Amino acid sequence: MGTDSCAQSSQEWIDTNLTCKMNKAYAVTIRKKLREKLGLEPMSTVILVVDNQAILLSTKSIDESLDIQSHINDNGSFYMPKEIRDQLILAPGTTFRIRVGSDPAQFCELLLEKV
Repeated sequence: MGTDSCAQSSQEWIDTNLTCKMNKAYAVTIRKKLREKLGLEPMSTVILVVDNQAILLSTKSIDESLDIQSHINDNGSFYMPKEIRDQLILAPGTTFRIRVGSDPAQFCELLLEKV
């Protein structure tokens, strides 16, 4: 399931100084300002890939991934699939640091790192 394609690319990650937490329903909410900046609207499909103990979130398909998909719901949350929760040993209350990609043309728009 893992890939180094995004983290090892020329993509640079900018710390947003934002965090988010996984709730009891295994959902993670991305703040509205960030969703608007990235064009993530309700029902947007996002691709999730585990990379070096972080989660890459993209609106574009990543060739080497298994394309584990989730959808942004009306309040800006997406469900964290069991495959990813198991691989990274995530539990409700897990906090993530949010980084954004410096180049919107790259595959990955967000990087969620466990804090």
